Amino acid sequence: MRRILSQAWVRILIQFGVSILILWMLLDDVDFDEVRQTLKQGSIGWFLAAVTVKTTALLVHEYRLWLALPAPRPPTGKIISLGLAAGVINLALPARAGDVAAIGFMERECDIPAPVGTAAVGVTSFLEAALFAFFLLSAFGLGAAQWSSLLDDQTRTQAMMWIGGSIACGCLVLFAMAILGHRWATATTPDNVGLRFIQRTVVETSVMLRNSRYLGIQTGAAAIQVVLVVAAFSLAVPASGAPASDALLAGSLVLGISSLAAFVLPPTMAAGPTAASALVMPLFGVDESGALAYAAMYWLVAHAPAVTMGLPALWARR
Repeated sequence: MRRILSQAWVRILIQFGVSILILWMLLDDVDFDEVRQTLKQGSIGWFLAAVTVKTTALLVHEYRLWLALPAPRPPTGKIISLGLAAGVINLALPARAGDVAAIGFMERECDIPAPVGTAAVGVTSFLEAALFAFFLLSAFGLGAAQWSSLLDDQTRTQAMMWIGGSIACGCLVLFAMAILGHRWATATTPDNVGLRFIQRTVVETSVMLRNSRYLGIQTGAAAIQVVLVVAAFSLAVPASGAPASDALLAGSLVLGISSLAAFVLPPTMAAGPTAASALVMPLFGVDESGALAYAAMYWLVAHAPAVTMGLPALWARR
């Protein structure tokens, strides 16, 4: 059994099967006529605005990947193109498989060593995740009065502790890598290929983290990207016709849960966003049909820009 589960195609098949099961459980008793009526109450203008903002956020993310590479950097357009191609893979496969593909693309097309690409992808992704988590933490803390009508104090406190603890753990890991990388820069190169890869990755990460000017620019760009992503999925609320009492918080919570689900479930199957919408949207006064209408709009906003720009880029690398 362990040998069977170790094969990638088996794990992917299981993940798709679990996604189908989740969708079946959520959609078994749904009145799709009500979902369609909710969508009709939405706005094509809000949808186009959400897609436009999400497209901008994607381009900012790929620019940040280019910015994370050491000088002399490859052409910006090349990195943006391969980043968009990798984004399509992230939609189709779980566990951020597209990030691994991006590292391979950079090594093959730009002669960027895998450890350098790994460090660039890692720092880019971490800053994005950390700033989004900080945004959620601020929303839970500053909106205490509003959250009291949605969640009890214990649940809200536990959520804040988990989010804050995750940020702290991530920062501690980066701090340790910054120190270790500085020491390992002059250490003897290991003979083992795996250890050599780890050493080079940590050293490259340390170089980025100890450059305060670079880190400041990357953090600022990551903040812009997070604002754009949050805005896109918040605009998707009125686009779906769901009458949420707070589109910003509702969209942000669905985004957070869906992002976590994407590590184990293929985003294209929409099981994560559907489950997240069904869990979160009722907290903001949205019924079942409205929650599913938002899940459908979330899927469109998440996929339309990435597929439109990413498929041609991926096809060029066939």
